[in-house]
Amino acid sequence: MEAGEPPGSGMARYFLGEQAKGKIVFAAAWQDQQLLGSVVLDFRSDFSPELKHLFVQQALRGLGTGTAMCAWVEQRALLDGFDKLYLGVGVENAAARRLYQRLGFTPAGRTKTSTYPYVDQDGRKQWATETDDILEKALA
Repeated sequence: MEAGEPPGSGMARYFLGEQAKGKIVFAAAWQDQQLLGSVVLDFRSDFSPELKHLFVQQALRGLGTGTAMCAWVEQRALLDGFDKLYLGVGVENAAARRLYQRLGFTPAGRTKTSTYPYVDQDGRKQWATETDDILEKALA
């Protein structure tokens, strides 16, 4: 999994560590030993549980991997006793918003802005500020 990350970002290791502490569930989709994508189900979020960090390899987008991972997260949240699932979608991310709305997520009427560090493709630490609309979905 680290092979597809920016150098030194440590994302997979971080998520696996948080999973070992019981704070999140980190899942990945594979086909023929090729990583298709990954997703996080976060139990410590302000809006819990929250589907986060949905990632599908650029060349594989539009083939249903993101939809399948979202369905898996929904089932996992149900198994853990939750009746609602949340996610944040960037106010400018129209493609992701269309996916989530097609999957039954609706606006929760809340927005959050966060600033966080990340490692760019050259291995340099950068900072980003993101404003997300919070979407929710009732689970059945």
